[in-house]
Amino acid sequence: MHFRPYDELLARAYQVTLLGGAANVLDWDQQTYMPLKAALTRADQLALVRGLIHRRATAAPIGELLKACEDHGFEPGSDEAANVREWRRDYDRRVRLPQKLVEEFERTSTLARVAWAEAREKSEYVIFQPYLEKILQLTREKAEHWGYEDSVYDALMEEYEPGIRTSEIKKLFAQLRPSVIELFKQAKASDFTRKSLAGHYPIAGQKALNQAVAEALGYDLQAGRIDATLHPFSLNLGTADCRITTRYDETDFTVSLYALLHEIGHGLYEQGLVAENYGTPVGETASLGIHESQSRLWENKVGRTLAFWENWFPIAMNYLPEVARLSPELITRAVNHVAPSFIRLEADEVTYDLHIILRFDLELQLFESQLDAADVPAAWNEEFEKLFGVPVPHDRFGCLQDIHWSLGSFGYFPTYTLGNLNSAQIFARARQECPELDHQLGKGSYRPLLHWLRQKIHVQGRRYLSQDLMKFATGESTQIHYQMEHLRQKVLNPLLEPDTTAAIKANEKESYVRSTPEPARAG
Repeated sequence: MHFRPYDELLARAYQVTLLGGAANVLDWDQQTYMPLKAALTRADQLALVRGLIHRRATAAPIGELLKACEDHGFEPGSDEAANVREWRRDYDRRVRLPQKLVEEFERTSTLARVAWAEAREKSEYVIFQPYLEKILQLTREKAEHWGYEDSVYDALMEEYEPGIRTSEIKKLFAQLRPSVIELFKQAKASDFTRKSLAGHYPIAGQKALNQAVAEALGYDLQAGRIDATLHPFSLNLGTADCRITTRYDETDFTVSLYALLHEIGHGLYEQGLVAENYGTPVGETASLGIHESQSRLWENKVGRTLAFWENWFPIAMNYLPEVARLSPELITRAVNHVAPSFIRLEADEVTYDLHIILRFDLELQLFESQLDAADVPAAWNEEFEKLFGVPVPHDRFGCLQDIHWSLGSFGYFPTYTLGNLNSAQIFARARQECPELDHQLGKGSYRPLLHWLRQKIHVQGRRYLSQDLMKFATGESTQIHYQMEHLRQKVLNPLLEPDTTAAIKANEKESYVRSTPEPARAG
């Protein structure tokens, strides 16, 4: 039985989603193939399209149609009820933002991305600083329009992780920080490093290996593509068009591979949504904390295991002959080595969340008027040295490494840690419900895990808020102990026999902090 107001909402939502996909095409092109001199025009294009989306999504009839649907009432738990609930949430946030602010924000962030890329390449923060100052101003304006009860940061986090508050993140990080630092101290004596992998790995061979891994894990290359970019990302352009990117370093093939595994996790989530629900909330991903759980699960819980490398080692040798001088055990040890890393994207699992805590603290200071944009590099370097015990050599390895601030994505970083915690919890539940899972993964059979994730996470869309989805999938809301136990097992239980470790130690000597090589530019 059709209900006219609901059907009209469906039609309007579908048009808004189509326009959003068109804007994402422009975004994707800017970060992959767009000529540098096209930035000004692209800024106007994106401002126009995002403005059109905002105008359509906030049209007065939508409010009336929502009210009619709410008065009508749909069966609790139904797709219709979930869609109306989420449409209401989206509408109430969007309608509070002035059209002019939406367009100005989009134009500024588009130009800021170009400035950030130049500043990062030259390691000159002053190039990016004025754009950051403008983005901070516009973001504060958005937060004031959205409104908040306690912290202005709450309004920002609501955009990425609905229902989670700043006070909860503070409490979470207060628990996590000392536990991670203590585990970091216990792991620092490890003799296995990424340096042991250094060699010459042609990009053509890396691309071939990456494609083979992507297909094996279930990423549909007929409904997506893999490209190169400065900062890896995934972006959904439509029901059968989810793009992912990676970055390449010819001296270390694992840079591109683990960036790819991460983005494959995002891509599998997008490709696992129900196509028939496209254009509605139940056809969209639940939150960034859930999204990140999928990327971190495939990257770390699957991709950094000895079983993974026992399967992929002979295949990797075919594409990258120099891999033959290594072994599955050595690669596994190297990609799990715990040590300070300047670059978040290359951080080990133990120290990764310290990178997020640093960014969260700085963002909070920026929005609580405790830190000026001009002082960001100094504040970053000071806090990094406190956490990791080493000085930051330059801004490219410091406050300029992430693209997020140029996008205006403040309130985003905490979702990475939520994703880490969720990934461990979800994987633990999958292993409990699928007793053969470890055996299947050990044989290189990834489809059973993907099928479980499809049913528990992907097809649910936004039917549940993130914490309710975690309860549905795992039986409880997000917990810390699953991830901490995973990390303890990794740090305290060596994978190699003593004689093997001695051989590796004899063949490699390096300083405590490795020098992170700069990846090749996106081509």
